[in-house]
Amino acid sequence: PFCKVNNKAITKAGPSQPVKIVGLKTLPRAGDPIICVKSEEIAKELISRREAHLASSNQITSYRADVSKAKLDVIVTGGASKKGFMANNVLKKFGLDEESVESDDDDDEIRIPVVLKADADGTLAALRDTLLAIQDESKLNLCIDPIEMSIGHVTPNDVTLAAESGAVIFCFNLKGSKDKTAMSLASASKVEIRSHNVIYHLLDEAKNVFSSYCPAIPVEKIHGKAIVQAVFDINNNRNAERVAGLMVNDGKLYLDKFNDESKTLDCEYRVKRGTQVIADGLKAKSLRRVKEEVKDVRRGEECGLNLLSHTDYEEGDVIECYSVELKRTFV
Repeated sequence: PFCKVNNKAITKAGPSQPVKIVGLKTLPRAGDPIICVKSEEIAKELISRREAHLASSNQITSYRADVSKAKLDVIVTGGASKKGFMANNVLKKFGLDEESVESDDDDDEIRIPVVLKADADGTLAALRDTLLAIQDESKLNLCIDPIEMSIGHVTPNDVTLAAESGAVIFCFNLKGSKDKTAMSLASASKVEIRSHNVIYHLLDEAKNVFSSYCPAIPVEKIHGKAIVQAVFDINNNRNAERVAGLMVNDGKLYLDKFNDESKTLDCEYRVKRGTQVIADGLKAKSLRRVKEEVKDVRRGEECGLNLLSHTDYEEGDVIECYSVELKRTFV
C-alpha cells in the first residue's frame, strides 16, 4: 500500500493530514486504527495477534448473548403464562371460547427485503435509517428488511443474494466504474439495481419500488362530466325509454370503454343532484349525438344518454363518466 495526497504519492504524513491509502487487500471500517510498521513480517505478527484477540472477544460476546437470551426466555415464558391465565379468566367470565377471539398476530405484515450499498459506513447507516423510516410513514404494516449492507460497488454475490431473496439493491453515492460481471448477472437474474447520489431522489424511487409489494387498491378516474339540460321519453316498438339530453362541460363521455395506449377500462356512470348521489355504478345503454350512435362525446358537444335501469333525471343533474382501476400505490 502507498499513500496519496491530491493524487501524488507521499512517503509520510503528519498529524491531522488527510490522505488516501491505495492497495489495501480488505476495506477497513470507519474508526478502525491504521498502524504503519517497518516490515511485512511485523505486520503479519500484529494481524495474527489481533485476530486471536478478536476471536476471544467474539466468544465472550456470544456467551453473554446466550446467557442474556436464556434469562429473557424465562421472563417471556412467565409473562406469557400470566397473560394466558388472565385471558382464560376473562373468557370464562363472558362465556367465550378461544376460537371466538381473533388472534393478534401480525398476519398482514408486508416484508420487503433490500440490499444496501454505499461509499462509506456513515453513508450506509444514513441510507439504512432513511429506508427504515419509510415503514413508519406507511399506513400498511411494512417491514423493510436490509438483508445485506456493505461498502463498495455491487458484486456478483450481492446480485445472487438479491435474486434468491427477491430483494432490490439500493446504491447511494457510489462513484467509479461498475462491476461488469455483476451488472450482467443482475440483468440475467432480473434483479433491480437503483443508484442515486441525492438521497431525496433515492427516497422517492424507493417508495415507487415498495409500492409493488403493497396490495392493489381501487383508484377512480373521472373521464368527463355533463349537465342534464332536458329529459325525453322516447317510444319505440317495444317499450318506452327515458333519455337525458346532456351538454358535456368537462372531458369526454364514453359509451362503454375507455381506451388508453396501454390499457382498456370499463366505463360507468354516476348521477348527482346537488351534493347527493342519486345513482352510481350505471352502464350506458346508448349514447347518441343528433340521431347517430357514437362511442364518445367531447367537451362542448350535446348528446343523448340512456342509462340501464335508471330513469330518474332532472334538469341540472350532473352526470359523471368514470372508470375504476386496481393500482399498487405506496400508502
